[in-house]
Amino acid sequence: MAGALADGSCERTSLLAALRKHAAVPATGHYEYEAWEGLRVAEGSATVALRMAEGLGGRIRTGSPVEAVAIRRPGHCTVRLAGGETLTAGAVVSALPVGPLRSVAVTGVSDERLASLHHQRHALAAKFTAAYDRPFWRERGLSGLSECEGVLGSTWPQSEGILSALVPPERYGVLLGTPAPLRPTELLADIARLYGDEAHRPLATYLRLWGTDPWTQGYVTQWTPGDVMAVGPRHGTHEPPFYVCGSDQWVAGYMEGAVRTGRAAAEEALRNG
Repeated sequence: MAGALADGSCERTSLLAALRKHAAVPATGHYEYEAWEGLRVAEGSATVALRMAEGLGGRIRTGSPVEAVAIRRPGHCTVRLAGGETLTAGAVVSALPVGPLRSVAVTGVSDERLASLHHQRHALAAKFTAAYDRPFWRERGLSGLSECEGVLGSTWPQSEGILSALVPPERYGVLLGTPAPLRPTELLADIARLYGDEAHRPLATYLRLWGTDPWTQGYVTQWTPGDVMAVGPRHGTHEPPFYVCGSDQWVAGYMEGAVRTGRAAAEEALRNG
């Protein structure tokens, strides 16, 4: 589901055109940094990760949760998978969301660093995206930014003709209580109340149940009083050969945070080994 959907550009493109445009990204057999840097998706960074795993072949393992990570010294790290298999590595870069990361036994990392990571919690939420042939809401003088009173909590334009929306934690149970086949129709009805009947006729819709996805266990970081200060100076830092990246390292701006912290962690790992 790739395409120029989250870069804020004004290129007029439908979701299907975007899919065709990026059908060959990345090139077969190797990792093209520039190609991946320019890739934008409707569903979010999870889709990017899956496409990267496919492009990198045997260098990335998917499909098995991590149970334990032991950091000893550079060149002597181990990762135990849920099935019992143990992998060895020269360094470990954790891109796990905070939900699953809190259930992983990590040793060899300072208590302060782990406490900082564990003070970041996930809130149950979902993301809904509708792709239209044009940003019809502008014809009514509307920007696409809103705060909602239905199941959706807010909407925002991700790109030309692409409207995304958040189902916040306090409304997630209502979404789960809706029969799955009816969810897109009812969420589009929320959008239609804001922007008009044309909202009922998207080219495509996507719904990601981040809150109950075992690989994410949430979508937005939940902060209670004192949590931000508890994360404190350890926020986004590394203890080579243990590196941390991912959107959970940022209070807001999830996609931007994922890109920035991922790039920073990669640079640190390449520099220090």
